[in-house]
Amino acid sequence: SIRACLENKYSYVRRNAVLALYTIYRNFEFLVPDAPELIQNYLEGEQDPSCKRNAFIMLIHTDQQRALTFLQSCIDEIGTFGDILQLVIVELIYKVCQAKPTERAKFIRTVYNLLGSNSASVRYEAAGTLVTLSSTPTAVKLLLSVTLSSLFMRVITM
Repeated sequence: SIRACLENKYSYVRRNAVLALYTIYRNFEFLVPDAPELIQNYLEGEQDPSCKRNAFIMLIHTDQQRALTFLQSCIDEIGTFGDILQLVIVELIYKVCQAKPTERAKFIRTVYNLLGSNSASVRYEAAGTLVTLSSTPTAVKLLLSVTLSSLFMRVITM
């Protein structure tokens, strides 16, 4: 069963089990009505970055409130997550803040902290999101700084 695959010792099996569960839930919700709750519990114990990413994406698209609950529970650990999960977190923050502008203040610190990520992609996306959250001159300067440093790094490595 797919539920059993979520506990498999191989990460590629667990990763694909999450995607299979998501597809089934999206198309035939009545078959696994507890899928978001199941994935939320799974996410709390999973260690593999790609498995966590897939589970988090499923929560974003099936039960955004559960995704936000998970995000709030690990907000201080986001800097230690892999870039693939950090990018999805930035995407969620952007979506939430576009839908509910009153939530912006809650996420500015998180996005600001992601500007220090080791991944240029995460820094760029975080800078762009920061500008949408706050149009202060500091936010715009940070976006320019991240963009220019990424460009300079490309020129140097060429």
